[in-house]
Amino acid sequence: MDQSNSSSWVCRLCRSKEGLGPISFYGDFTRCFIDGVLLNVAGLFMLIFGTWEIGKLWRKERPIFKYRKDWVIASRIFLVLLQIGFVSLSTLNLPKHKDEDITIASQYVITLLSLFDVAILHWIEYSRCNVSNAVVLFYWLLEALFNFAKALNFFIRHYYENKWPLGRTIFVITLFQGINASFILLLEALPEKKLMPYQQLQQKFSKRKSNPYDTANIFSRISFSWMTGLMRTGYEKYLDETDLYKLPENFGSGELSDRFDSHWQNQIRHKSHPSFAWALIATFGPQMLIAGVFKVIFDVLAFVQPQLLRILIKFVTEYGEQHKQKLYEFMGKVHLAKHANEVPLVRGFMISIGMFAVSFTQTSILHQYFLYSINTGMKIKSALTSIIYKKALVLSSEAADMSSTGDIVNLMSVDVQRLQDLAQWSHLIWSGPLQIILCLTSLYKLLGKSMWVGVVILLVMMPLNSSLMRVQKKLQKGQMKNKDQRTRLVNEILNNMKSLKLYAWEKPYKKKLEYVRNEKELKNLTKIGIYNALINFQFNIVPFFVSCSTFAAFVYTEDRPLTTDLVFPALTLFGLLSFPLAIVPLVLNSYIEASVSIGRLYSFLTNEELQRDSVQRLPRVSNEGEVVIKLGDNATFLWKRKPEYKVALKNVNYQVAKGELNCVVGRVGSGKSALIQSILGDLFRVKGFATVHGSIAYVSQVAWIMNGTVKDNILFGHKYDADFYDKTIKACALTIDLAVLPDGDKTIVGEKGISLSGGQKARLSLARAVYARADVYLLDDPLAAVDEHVSSHLIDHVLGPKGLLKTKTKVLATNKITALSIADSVTLLENGEIIQQGTFQEITEAVDSPLSKLIKEFGQKKHKSEDAEQSGSSSAESSSNHENSVPIKDELDQLQKLENLQLNEDGSQSLRRASDATLRSIDFDDEENAANKEHREVGKVKWEIYWEYARSCGVKNVLIFLVFAVASMFMSVMGSVWLKHWSEVNTRFGANPHAGRYLGVYLALGVLSAASTLVQTVVLWVFCTIRGSRYLHSSMANSIFRAPMRFFETTPIGRILNRFSNDIFKVDELLGRTFSQFFNNVIKVSFTIVVICFTTWQFTFFVIPLGMLYMYYQQYYLRTSRELRRLDSTTRSPIYAHFQESLGGLSTIRGYNQQKRFIHINQSRMDNNMSAYYPSVNANRWLAYRLEFIGTIIIFGAASLSIIRLKNGKLTPGMIGLSLSYALQITQSLNWIVRMTVEVETNIVSVERIKEYSEIPSEAPYIIEDHRPSPDWPTQGAIEFQHYSTRYRPGLELILKDINLKIKPKEKIGIVGRTGAGKSSLTLALFRIIEAAEGRIVIDGLPIDQIGLYDLRHKLSIIPQDSQVFEGTVRENIDPTEQYTDEEIWHVLELSHLKSHISSMGKDGLQTQLTEGGGNLSVGQRQLMCLARALLVPTKILVLDEATAAVDVETDKVLQETIRTAFKDRTILTIAHRLNTIMDSDRILVLDAGRVAEFDSPANLLKNSKSLFYGLCEDAGFVPSQRN
Repeated sequence: MDQSNSSSWVCRLCRSKEGLGPISFYGDFTRCFIDGVLLNVAGLFMLIFGTWEIGKLWRKERPIFKYRKDWVIASRIFLVLLQIGFVSLSTLNLPKHKDEDITIASQYVITLLSLFDVAILHWIEYSRCNVSNAVVLFYWLLEALFNFAKALNFFIRHYYENKWPLGRTIFVITLFQGINASFILLLEALPEKKLMPYQQLQQKFSKRKSNPYDTANIFSRISFSWMTGLMRTGYEKYLDETDLYKLPENFGSGELSDRFDSHWQNQIRHKSHPSFAWALIATFGPQMLIAGVFKVIFDVLAFVQPQLLRILIKFVTEYGEQHKQKLYEFMGKVHLAKHANEVPLVRGFMISIGMFAVSFTQTSILHQYFLYSINTGMKIKSALTSIIYKKALVLSSEAADMSSTGDIVNLMSVDVQRLQDLAQWSHLIWSGPLQIILCLTSLYKLLGKSMWVGVVILLVMMPLNSSLMRVQKKLQKGQMKNKDQRTRLVNEILNNMKSLKLYAWEKPYKKKLEYVRNEKELKNLTKIGIYNALINFQFNIVPFFVSCSTFAAFVYTEDRPLTTDLVFPALTLFGLLSFPLAIVPLVLNSYIEASVSIGRLYSFLTNEELQRDSVQRLPRVSNEGEVVIKLGDNATFLWKRKPEYKVALKNVNYQVAKGELNCVVGRVGSGKSALIQSILGDLFRVKGFATVHGSIAYVSQVAWIMNGTVKDNILFGHKYDADFYDKTIKACALTIDLAVLPDGDKTIVGEKGISLSGGQKARLSLARAVYARADVYLLDDPLAAVDEHVSSHLIDHVLGPKGLLKTKTKVLATNKITALSIADSVTLLENGEIIQQGTFQEITEAVDSPLSKLIKEFGQKKHKSEDAEQSGSSSAESSSNHENSVPIKDELDQLQKLENLQLNEDGSQSLRRASDATLRSIDFDDEENAANKEHREVGKVKWEIYWEYARSCGVKNVLIFLVFAVASMFMSVMGSVWLKHWSEVNTRFGANPHAGRYLGVYLALGVLSAASTLVQTVVLWVFCTIRGSRYLHSSMANSIFRAPMRFFETTPIGRILNRFSNDIFKVDELLGRTFSQFFNNVIKVSFTIVVICFTTWQFTFFVIPLGMLYMYYQQYYLRTSRELRRLDSTTRSPIYAHFQESLGGLSTIRGYNQQKRFIHINQSRMDNNMSAYYPSVNANRWLAYRLEFIGTIIIFGAASLSIIRLKNGKLTPGMIGLSLSYALQITQSLNWIVRMTVEVETNIVSVERIKEYSEIPSEAPYIIEDHRPSPDWPTQGAIEFQHYSTRYRPGLELILKDINLKIKPKEKIGIVGRTGAGKSSLTLALFRIIEAAEGRIVIDGLPIDQIGLYDLRHKLSIIPQDSQVFEGTVRENIDPTEQYTDEEIWHVLELSHLKSHISSMGKDGLQTQLTEGGGNLSVGQRQLMCLARALLVPTKILVLDEATAAVDVETDKVLQETIRTAFKDRTILTIAHRLNTIMDSDRILVLDAGRVAEFDSPANLLKNSKSLFYGLCEDAGFVPSQRN
């Protein structure tokens, strides 16, 4: 009864004998299904979503852009009206009895309504949308497809039944409806709407092209056609930065990091254990969810294909049977009557179309899944890089000690990268099991209960799998630690390369690096490789065990034979099963790596930050005399709180008023810098209070200079004011330097200001502060690195009562006692406590006070600006000789005239404001000047690079690897062929004879294949990859150690570090894996083609054109992709360089309150990198979509050809099954080959980059065996310069010109001269850091250019200008070569006044750890450390390069005594700014502009009041002034 009711319901709905369907006897859709369901769904889709779109667009504001109304919109509307005409005509031509057919009636009504709807939407969206509307496009696509399906339905019925179902007229109109819908679809999708002419011009001249993705329609996005423009450009020329598009909307790292930060802060506020992973999910979850939906659809469709294959084999079997019967039955008859039960051939074609449709949909969905996943990964990278940078800016000093620069760079380069990779693969964690379930379900339907044996094997293998994973995680953690340690060491070596060269310490540090690299990192990597091989072996053998045991169970338990139609779908399903089984462990591995990375990121982001309320920042004060800085209530500040309190300042009560200059003095380590840092807010306040009114400018003790122009360094993000800029330069005595620099203030100063002298850096740093026009100036000993002339000039024109900063509040930490006379108040510190403070007058009157004694002893005269004030006259000019080496007189006069003009309070604030233009987006051209830009190879990677890599891996090892790879694939294919043979035997006998023998051979082939894979993986990791890695790293490290100093002056450290971190990581972990996948896929494709051609020879006709098309696409793609990957690499370096630079100047950035600007620069560089990375990953999608589409057409072609050939009766079901099952695989493998070709090329670029740095021209030989000096050379210490000239680098001006000097043994020579006169260059020449341009230097009769650098440098001692301390123990810092005893080291520490400090640092003595860059020592203590090194090495020549500049005067006095006694039998060259340190020299060398100006004893030089030396002494107060 129920059945008759349901059938009558269908009859009322659809008056057709085929019923509702959906699939008819002919294999196509029934007419009722097309009308009642498909076309109605299309119409309803338009009515619902189209109406909603109309409403949305109507409410939307009118856009800024306007489009010209031209033929495009007119044609669209005309064709829509034509479509309405066609539908109306169809309605009128319907046969009478069909009027009552509900499916037909509803279809025409709904279609007509939807057409009116679409006409309105066409008109509105043309003027209000810059992208073709997705609803419109899909509507016309569905209309076209369904109308063609309906026309095909009519045609098939006419062909087989000889009648038109609704009459011929309806067939013709339906055909025209389909054609017309196709035309409208093309008109909507293809032509670009023309903007108004003025808007076209605007777009043409905008700096960077907007991203075509933003204006691409839905079909262009699905097929990645929006990339075609860039692909074409890349094919025609080598891409560079100007060809790149902006990032699409919502991809900016600023916006993304803000979104993530709000979720992360939410976690921190509301959870006791905040979850980093949840914050990521909350931010990026929705996009991942969309990707997940695509993945589910794709997985389901993947299992439809084997079912269709089974249906096709079944159809071929039925058709073949029928063909045979007809041959037997009607032998001799020519014409056969068509009868109802005949299997129509068209059904086969319909199955082929079904396979094509499924395959095409699969391709479209898969790449959308990839797109969403990769976009999420990119966004995670952008957001986290920015978050890490922001966090680094606010780390407390103790947290900063725990996270070294190398660690933080690793967080960015490795950990963030891992999370990015995980975003691409994370769905496979649930998709893998889903695929396994779908696969097992399909197998159950196919083979029955016997498949459960396979499931049991899978379950048994799981515990083994998880135990391997646990070991893998442990090894992975160890690997990260080793990588951190190596990065940190490399970073330190690069930062301190100058010291390593001066001390000839390259060997011990190279040994240290090789130990970490070879004994720790690579040993651990070997273990990881072996475990990888075991995991791979397990996952190769499992599918074989599963299939083997399943077939065995089937053969022994089922009554039916294991025939062809069971084996082929089962083989396809086992193939599908092997993918999730192989990929799940990799994904688990990714999850393990990511969980380690999440832990590391979590601990970094939850690290302690600066105490926010350490200093209370208040509005500025306007009246002179009001208190600006106040530390009260016995304020106490700490360096650290963990593991134990480390006090920096205690019980401080201190205040400075507006307009005052307060000088802070004290011995080394007494807390001068700590006082300044406490005002900056860099220390923990545990007691009392601290307030500061107004903005701050800070000059650090070690000048922090950015890699940019001199002008950039001075402006530091402030608006350019030419007038005040000029005054700043003059006041800071930079005029003469700018005249000497090659490009004036446009000169690039190099990383850390490497091309400037110490004094120039100090004054540049001061100029930055002056230009900022802040309210408070914190100056940490900027006068230490400049000589007396310049020092007095700076005091007069910047700091003094007539200086530019006279209305400002100034705190000056200094060791220059002569500067105290101009101070309004002086503070003396000892052991972090203020022991005396007061005005200069109060101090001098308190006769016995410590400060008073200090001034009596070291400050013989009042500063000239004070004399000038008292006499009421301005500073008069100096002698004519004096003028050459100090700023010129009219400059002085002009500076003297400066009144309050620019410094009145209102002006200062408005000038101070950073201009809006500052935070513009940084373009590629703004990154670095052309000369400084990183070298980037273009074009194909040269074959010699591949050969170089093969050689470094060992050619023999590579051949063994290839042999086993071929053997593994051969066994696997033989397994499939053996199964085909076995199944054909079974089919022939109708039973399963000799099952044991067949099973045994199949199992043996499987085990051999898996074992070959095991050997192949072990050879790959242990004998190829790791050997290659060791060789490449070692050759690059050797080359870097031997590179001349000029290489480090012109190459940012971030760039070198990028090679040691990112490129070495690729060689270590990615390159081998990529080569392995490439070779495996090539071998697989070769075997597959052989098998298919062996089965169906016609396939060869496909292979040739297919191969040519693939090659064309591959070349088209390779050219673009290769350059995009290279651009990605070179745009990544500036991120690291800027990151490292910022970490070096955190106090300065925070002091000037420039965090926002630096975060903006970081984000702009990140966005620039992403705009190269984004098209490079989408190029993969563009290619894969096209290759897979061609593959889909091949499957369709192969299936259709086979069906046409069925008429001949030549093809068996087995042959079709084998041919198609391999055809289904080949498209994927060919796609992988092209992808892997690019991956190989991309990653081999790392070898190319490493090779480039392995071939840096090295400095002179380290040791010349046949020119080694005697072991006790130099015995005397006599030095002679013979017509010596030199320059820093080829192409630059000479810095020392024709120097002729003879220095006698044991003579003490003092070297003086203006900053930049060539004093430090003289020492560099002596050590051959710079080589002679002309002339030579002779020591004890031996020309130094004839011996090796090691023999020269370790026979000389130096205390360099920039004291560099290494991370490690005190002992490693003083004697890394381990030649001396502990007693000797303690002795030199005592002589250099460090013994008590080292003992107070802990119980470890010489094993006390010093942090990165000697962070736990003051600058003065670091200089004393260098002194200890010099005292330890018994050489005859000692160079002191401003050795005690950062030491207070009392310590300096004691040290000078030590130097005189300990070094009495050595020749000493002393470069000094404090003249008292060289007044007792035997002779004084005065340098001026690179030439010897004066060279005589101090007494003789002082006799001539016109000598340059006399002028210097006059400024320092050693001789009475000659001025009127």
